[in-house]
Amino acid sequence: MFIPVRTDTPLRRTPYMNYALIVANVIVFMCQQGVIRGSLENMLLLQPRDPRLWQFFTYQFLHGSILHIVGNMLFLYIFGNNVNDKLGNFGYLGFYLAGGVFAGIAHVLTSSEPVLGASGAIAAVTGAYLVLLPYSRITIFYFFYLIGTFELSGLWFVLLFFAMDIFEQFSSGMFGGREAVAHMAHIGGTFFGFAVCMTLLSVRLLPRDMWDLFGILDRWNRRRQHRDAVSKGYDPFGYTPRQTPNARPDPMMERIQDTRASISEAVAQQRLPDAVKLYLELRAIDPNQVMSRQTQLDIANQLFADGLHPAAADAYELFLRTYPKAEQIENVQLILAIVYARYLNRYDRAKELLTSALTKLHAERDIELAKSELARIEPLLSKPV
Repeated sequence: MFIPVRTDTPLRRTPYMNYALIVANVIVFMCQQGVIRGSLENMLLLQPRDPRLWQFFTYQFLHGSILHIVGNMLFLYIFGNNVNDKLGNFGYLGFYLAGGVFAGIAHVLTSSEPVLGASGAIAAVTGAYLVLLPYSRITIFYFFYLIGTFELSGLWFVLLFFAMDIFEQFSSGMFGGREAVAHMAHIGGTFFGFAVCMTLLSVRLLPRDMWDLFGILDRWNRRRQHRDAVSKGYDPFGYTPRQTPNARPDPMMERIQDTRASISEAVAQQRLPDAVKLYLELRAIDPNQVMSRQTQLDIANQLFADGLHPAAADAYELFLRTYPKAEQIENVQLILAIVYARYLNRYDRAKELLTSALTKLHAERDIELAKSELARIEPLLSKPV
């Protein structure tokens, strides 16, 4: 058995609405043990053969057993906290209830069996999580002969459960038998959460950042375009000096062009460690060399990930000087400021970058990070390094 136990994404504020939903589910379940029984419970279940409007809301708070509610509330706690953090309390409440309604509609259209439980609404929450936090890491506890934990990205975790629901939904119909789990409600909820959050990001009603699904797709598309250009032998950032009729080729320039081409090829093939080695060679040959916008940023990020902080700072600075109007330049300033503040003790430059970034940052998580880092280094600015 595999059970998610936590995520690595910190919260910017307390997710009060998610806590309130968990409490509401628990209270209703306790009432089911005494007050809500028999005909009253049947009225609150979602009855596909004779659905009533209120049932699309009430069924979301009913559960069939202690294991049912414990499993659902665990998922709601793990994924709902961060989605609540992103959407705000009232936005999250509306999204959660609407996700449950949409999941209920999907079930009514495909089944005649009554349904209860919060899993449809929670599936909408996981669909939102897929869009907003695909790079987050989910810690999963397992016990099956062995006991332990492992980590999986939020993207793959949600897609795995979505694929399982699709398989279970259609395999149960193919092989017969009555399915105890409303998989179509899960599918409908996940689709709703994914579609709504993609729409909110596309029209910028939710602030976008480089770590959401839009950011991933944008970088993938840039790499695809670059890879296609390189495969056709085109290097738009190469430089060929004008040759006079009898001039001899410049060996140094040929070496620079070959190294640039090798860097571009390595980045296109996702061999970033190799690209970093070649980039450092290129900078040793000619300190004025700079790669294309995305390639330069990818290399700077890899240098940072490899712990080569002085080289990473140099690469980020070169990016800022060469592409001052690049999209999300404020995120690059924020990363570079963290490099200077935490690893290179250049607090004056870090303050300059953080101050500039704060005028352009939109994501509240990034704003809070910049403010906290600025507050941390303020007392250090007067101290000798």
